[in-house]
Amino acid sequence: MEIARVIPREDDNYEPRLKKALEELCELAVTEGAHECAVIECEDLVFKDIPTDAPDVPVEERSIFWPVPLFPKDSIKDALRQYRWAVVFRLSIDDEESRGGRRDYDDRPSGHRYSENAAKERIFKIAGLVEAASFYKGFYLAIGLAAGNCKDVFCRTDKKCQALTVGKPCRHPLRPRPSIKACGLDPESIAEKAGWKDIGENAFLMGMVFID
Repeated sequence: MEIARVIPREDDNYEPRLKKALEELCELAVTEGAHECAVIECEDLVFKDIPTDAPDVPVEERSIFWPVPLFPKDSIKDALRQYRWAVVFRLSIDDEESRGGRRDYDDRPSGHRYSENAAKERIFKIAGLVEAASFYKGFYLAIGLAAGNCKDVFCRTDKKCQALTVGKPCRHPLRPRPSIKACGLDPESIAEKAGWKDIGENAFLMGMVFID
């Protein structure tokens, strides 16, 4: 399937409106708990090939968005290649053992590190809010990506992702987002592109929203 690039409306206010929107979306991400946020160009994003059958992931741990987004009629990689800009945000994560397993500050914003589970929950929330805000600012084709498997966040007590059962819908159709890694993107290279420090593999989790 060939995907044609969506051409923005040609008007004198488009680029200033886009610039202002990107700034406001970054502010929203930080307000909602992101430790850092940046705007990156998408022109040179590199996609990795990932196995479509994911043999190393047990069936009960899979979801419609993990480890490979299941969109049989469309390529999410081809779709993401059409965008010029993305808002990327990160949450620093803390080893629960290093703080005795305490979760008393998982939901506090900005100044505190999150446990890995709390960070995933927060990233899904921020991605959804930034994506929705993009829509209301007139960027109707915004696409949000999160971190990890949505089943671990929204349906962790279920034996399997309900959407993988023929004829069954997702239990939370408006909340999940595909994972950055599941889409073949490398979070560390994106973090480097954003100019962030401390970008080790286990130092943070990231979300992003493509908006234009």
